[in-house]
Amino acid sequence: MPAIAACVLLASCGDQMVAASVGGYNHMSDWGIEGFTVGDAGGPNLTPRSGTVGSSCCASIPKHWRSGMKVKVKWGYDTTQGGPRPPPPQEAVVEISEYSSEAGSIQAHFYPNHKVKVVVSTYGIRHPKYPMSAEDKLPWVSRKDLIEDEEKRRSPE
Repeated sequence: MPAIAACVLLASCGDQMVAASVGGYNHMSDWGIEGFTVGDAGGPNLTPRSGTVGSSCCASIPKHWRSGMKVKVKWGYDTTQGGPRPPPPQEAVVEISEYSSEAGSIQAHFYPNHKVKVVVSTYGIRHPKYPMSAEDKLPWVSRKDLIEDEEKRRSPE
């Protein structure tokens, strides 16, 4: 099981590692993602405005998040048949958003202008506890029924 990044990037080398699957979300409407890697772990192809939750197995991540954790993401673009030539392959070193000790799956988010974010979560992107702003989730939105369930759990009876 490959680790998602070298100790130099993660800044938490002594921590217990846990298994995590790899998935992603393509927030773009014009380009597909022709596969990607987060550290050494591979992710699937993503058509425009599509996503997968933990579809590739397996990577390992530190059980406990630490400030400053980073990972290298590499990806290639794909185009529709007869469409314009896709941009060249890209790579970026990005911070991993804070996650709970429950860890979850590794999710790479691809945006226009070669931007990428990495999230580790036990929740899907439509859940209100998914660790992203509503704007960063677009075109996905939190499911109203899940928001209402969450509000019921928080309110005293």
